This record gives sequence, structure tokens and C-alpha cells, in this order.
Amino acid sequence: MAVTLKPLYPTIREAKERRTELLRYLRLDGGRRLIAAALLLALMSGLNLAQTGRLATQGHAVAQLQRQQTELLRERSNLQLRLARAQSLTDIERRAARLNLRPMKPEQARYITIGALDDREPSEHDHPVLNP
Repeated sequence: MAVTLKPLYPTIREAKERRTELLRYLRLDGGRRLIAAALLLALMSGLNLAQTGRLATQGHAVAQLQRQQTELLRERSNLQLRLARAQSLTDIERRAARLNLRPMKPEQARYITIGALDDREPSEHDHPVLNP
């Protein structure tokens, strides 16, 4: 049985030969160029598909927000209409009559005049008695 002994560390010449062989593997010939072009085309197609999907999702979200805006605008105009009806004098009079409310008579009005504190003299009503 024969054993060939090779040194563990290659010589400089063998390292240069190995480096040139490695570069030969990395060189692109016709078949490798075709594979690289196909991979590049697949990558570009994948990016285009991802952007299209994201754009479709955003378009759907925008359409949904526009529907929601339309509904809110309708609700707002309905509320404004209800407010205008509730503030109309005829509606207020009708609700007052339904609640048996009557207009105030002039003799029912009471007016209180309050002056500034330094303008008047203190009276016995200014200091209330808590326990008479």
C-alpha cells in the first residue's frame, strides 16, 4: 500500500493556480449569463408584483375611506337639518303647547337690579343669619 505525502500548506505557485481556477469558475459564459439574466428578470418581476399588490391594497383603503366620508357627510347634513327644524319657532311653540307651557304675562316678570358693592350701604340682609 502506497501512501503519497503532500505538504499541508500549498506552495505559492499552487495557490496562484488555484486562484486562476477559481476565477475561471466565476467567469460568465453563455449559459451562466442566461441564468443570471433569468434571475434578474425574476427579481424585477417580483418587485413589480409586490408594488402592484401594495398599490391595489392602498386603492381599496382609499375607496373605503371615501365611502366612509360620504356617509359622514350625509349624517352631518341630516343632523344640521334636524337642528334647523328643532330651532324653528313653530316647532318650539308646538312642543311648548304639547307640554302645556304658556307664554309669560307681563305681571309675572320680576327684575332685580344689582349694583356694585361700593355704591350701596351695607344692610342687615347682607349678612344672613344661619340660626335665627
